[in-house]
Amino acid sequence: MQTKNNLVETLKKINEKVIDEKQVLINAIKKERTIKYPNSIQSNSTEVAEWRNKLIDVYAESLTLPKENAVGLINNWGRETANLLVTIQFPLDLAVEEIRFYRDLIGEMIKDQASADNLSLDEFYLLLSAFDYVVDHAIHLISVFYMKSYSANIDSAKSAVDELSVPIVNVSEKTGVLPLIGDLDTQRAQVLMDVALTKSAECGYEYLIIDLSGVPVIDTMVANQIFKVLDALSLLGVDTKLSGIRPEIAQTMTSLGLDFKGTESYSSLHLALKSIGFEQVD
Repeated sequence: MQTKNNLVETLKKINEKVIDEKQVLINAIKKERTIKYPNSIQSNSTEVAEWRNKLIDVYAESLTLPKENAVGLINNWGRETANLLVTIQFPLDLAVEEIRFYRDLIGEMIKDQASADNLSLDEFYLLLSAFDYVVDHAIHLISVFYMKSYSANIDSAKSAVDELSVPIVNVSEKTGVLPLIGDLDTQRAQVLMDVALTKSAECGYEYLIIDLSGVPVIDTMVANQIFKVLDALSLLGVDTKLSGIRPEIAQTMTSLGLDFKGTESYSSLHLALKSIGFEQVD
């Protein structure tokens, strides 16, 4: 049986062999991808080439590190790689396939070097199981970090869409109209609050008309959010009016016991504008 120092030397040799044959390994996965996914453009992009190169470097380096250090290396790589893959829209299942792909190829290198250095079966198993652990850990982390990065991107995109769905239109220097369209959920209601207050303060509005013509349902949650917006705007000195209160909406609000008596409301936007001095020009 070899000494610990001899095992370290064997690992260094394997590390050097992986680095020396890096391009062979990369070409192998490129060939595999071309056969399985002939129309995939992403598989041959510069970014994908870079991540394959980094993956092999990480595998090679992890072979010579203690287990806890190898885990730290994989953690750092996983977070960075996941962000890259999400950015270039590289599918997670293909990424996991590629991470697994090198298990057998590098495993063969480990076997050949173990044989050349006359390692015992136990020593060979020790080296191979350590590498298997690295591969499994890499798969787990890339999956976790990928989904976190993907979810963060989705949330960011949704926030951007929500902001675009709460536009304020300047109809005069001191008057704005906020037309609401579609359902109001908790997040969008918060965006409504933020946009209404920020825009009103920036523009120095005296009047803000919130048009509800495109809101299909007014329930308790929506009404409470509107109340909060009205109260906050009043603190800024903005005279807020509601328009687009359809009969069915008015009936629903009444049945829910909602009271907007403190706020002027109108059945249509043009009536709300007329109330503050805007006359329709024929």
